[in-house]
Amino acid sequence: MCQATSTILKIVLGDARPVQLQSCQCTCVAGTAVCNHVAALLYQTAHYCQLSITSVPPTHSCTETEQKWHKPRSMGVKPGLVNDMVILSDRPKERKLMEGIRSNLYKGVSSALPELSTLRVDEVYHDVPSDVAPLITTMAMDINVPLVDSAFGKVQEGSVLSYHMPAKRVPKTCPHTDAPSPPQLPLQGYRLGPSTCSFVCTEHQQHHMMSLETTLENAHKIANSTKEQSSCIEWHQLRRPRITSSKFREVCHTRAQSSAENLAKRLLRPSHQTADMRRGLDMEPAAVEEYCRVREVNHYPCGFLIHPDAPWMGSSPDGIVYDPKGQTVFGLVEIKCPNVASYVDCPYIKISEGTHTLRKSHSYFWQIQGQMLISGLDWCDFVVYTQEDMFIQRIPRDNEITKTMKVKNDFFYFYCYLFASLNN
Repeated sequence: MCQATSTILKIVLGDARPVQLQSCQCTCVAGTAVCNHVAALLYQTAHYCQLSITSVPPTHSCTETEQKWHKPRSMGVKPGLVNDMVILSDRPKERKLMEGIRSNLYKGVSSALPELSTLRVDEVYHDVPSDVAPLITTMAMDINVPLVDSAFGKVQEGSVLSYHMPAKRVPKTCPHTDAPSPPQLPLQGYRLGPSTCSFVCTEHQQHHMMSLETTLENAHKIANSTKEQSSCIEWHQLRRPRITSSKFREVCHTRAQSSAENLAKRLLRPSHQTADMRRGLDMEPAAVEEYCRVREVNHYPCGFLIHPDAPWMGSSPDGIVYDPKGQTVFGLVEIKCPNVASYVDCPYIKISEGTHTLRKSHSYFWQIQGQMLISGLDWCDFVVYTQEDMFIQRIPRDNEITKTMKVKNDFFYFYCYLFASLNN
């Protein structure tokens, strides 16, 4: 239990407009300068002045003030789009899943819309009373109403689909139209070297390892076919039997055998999409577009990367970047969209010599190094896109970390993850 400490504060205010702080003093450790206690006292004094209070008011107990239980803490339900509404069953499942009942009330037309004259709307509904007429008679369907783009193609302007299912806007992510094509990842001729782990597989384990093996050509095909990442079923299937770069730091910092075995079991459990993950997916297109505008680079989508020399590892960078001003023109990008006001509020961002940088001890740094280990590229831009600002840091490849990462990942996979994967 923390012991409460008290401090003695003293401030001297000058009688001027605006009021000026002439001197301040506090008995805390930072009292020689302007500490948090002095700042809090100044805020409290300003509050009293706004309320025209000439002395410190007495402290009232909860029974001496008006009851507040009937006053809600927030506005409660907030308005949102109909498209974001999730209809759940009346009997909730044991686990909360972000899924609902698929609607069968509407079937989108995949072909071209028919001519309005062939629908014979006025003729069919001419004798129907207006009070019992279906919705179609009140939509003012007319050949003169212009058509607009939507997720289902061309629809009439002002219709429900026109504003609840708008057409997806294509972000501007390629300002350099004369840029060369992005390289196929992993890079051609880039080798990881043999594993130093001397492990003898059983027949069952050998068959499992053979199922993970791939050629460089197939690795390129996988990277191209899984560019939609979490929206692609194949992407999820390829990730499950492999150690992904987002977990490399945990793997490399696990020491005890029991801890490694528990980590392997935890990594094999199915994961569910959280609110932060959903927000990251929703904000990523805007973050990519802003990043390309600020840095004047091209962004290309990237799928799941597997290196033939270590098919038990995998990585999913947020994209391939073309930067004509870079020492090597092609690199990677990793984007995070935390729900904070500014990137200075992120615990993984530190100030070093007056510059904000990503902490090397954080899992994001190891994730980025793992992406460069598998892809063969030499740099990755770390982007933090927040509500008010954006942070960008170019992180070069650290050969010492990637070398250590490869060795520890090999040992963890063969002595822990392989057993847990086959027994799961």
